[in-house]
Amino acid sequence: MQVRGYSHPDFRSLRSTVRLCAPARGAGGVAIAVYHRGELVADLACGTRDRKGNPFEPATLALSMSTGKGVMATLLHLMVDRGLVDLEAPVAQYWPEFGRNGKGAITVRQAASHRAGLYSIARIIDSAEEMFDWDHMVRVVEDMWPVHKPDTDFGYHAWTGGWIVGEVLQRVTGKRFPELVKEHLADPLELDGLYMGLPESELPRVAEFLIPKLPRKVLQGRPRGIRVKVLPKASTTAHWQSPLGQFVDAMIPPGLGGVLGDPRWLTSVIPSGNGVFNARSLARLYGALSLGGAINGVRLMSASTLAEAAEDQNPRIGRVIPFPLRFKVGYMRPVSLGLRLSLGKRRFDLGRPNPHAFGHFGFGGSGAWADPERELGVAIVTNCFGGTIPGDLRPVAVATATARCADQRAV
Repeated sequence: MQVRGYSHPDFRSLRSTVRLCAPARGAGGVAIAVYHRGELVADLACGTRDRKGNPFEPATLALSMSTGKGVMATLLHLMVDRGLVDLEAPVAQYWPEFGRNGKGAITVRQAASHRAGLYSIARIIDSAEEMFDWDHMVRVVEDMWPVHKPDTDFGYHAWTGGWIVGEVLQRVTGKRFPELVKEHLADPLELDGLYMGLPESELPRVAEFLIPKLPRKVLQGRPRGIRVKVLPKASTTAHWQSPLGQFVDAMIPPGLGGVLGDPRWLTSVIPSGNGVFNARSLARLYGALSLGGAINGVRLMSASTLAEAAEDQNPRIGRVIPFPLRFKVGYMRPVSLGLRLSLGKRRFDLGRPNPHAFGHFGFGGSGAWADPERELGVAIVTNCFGGTIPGDLRPVAVATATARCADQRAV
């Protein structure tokens, strides 16, 4: 398959990686971009952007699902840096109506770190189409009760966290969320592909979201109030009381499979799950974060604020997703393969990210992250659910390959 775009000689092996991330046959494409020490060293694409066979280019936009959570987290910490938000303050300090129903003491840090107990989206809406209406979802969140006492446990807020953090940002700035993305991130960094709430004029640039029939059917979820048999002797009405129920109710709003890829999904503002990006814009953003918050003379935030943002908040396995995602304040740690070795004074790192690396990943195989130790900003976007390397393992492969290239370059 043809690989399109630029790669620095030291990162030329990524051409093979991007090829492995695209389908060997059929429709689907992927783009990878990397900034190293403030320099764009890879901007590559492979495969197709639609079923008609049009090429997936480096500039192609793609729905990147939860990858947008990292962009939202960056906005949050930018506002913390400017003194507009205090992570230790209650959310209700900025948004009084949020404090209803046992939520008055939940802090911004707890909400951004998935410790608020407000993750069960399927308990509060009847249809995923409700998520197209920001003001409606704000009212729904105001009426929520925590699943468990806040800050006593954590569970991945796959959807609700976007409206919680996003509404705080809107309240403290007086501006709508898409305006904040444009004003504070896209415009200063001169990014041509960073949207959360896509303008309709940009729809022709977006790759077709190619979700197979079976996953689409699974993603329909279940209506609110359905009883579920989770064990042979345990029939339960508690969506969130069983591990399976927690996962379904937090991750799959009713009817989700029917709206993914719908133009309304792209143009609405759903910060937790509808970011539309190209890889090079995400990589440049995280390239700045990998350098202490600034790139090519443009500073987003101070290095001290960024260091606090990258501290682990949830080091163990929590609810919803039974995997140690190592959540930070709005970010998570990237996952890669490899082993760190030392031979005399020389260090060889075969791909493992350092503990201070941070970013976010999205359902289907997208992701973006910063590795400050290596001064790397990396991104992958895709419109399909697998290549030769399947599904969500593709960001793992990209993290491993880019870390290896950076380490070899440093030797």
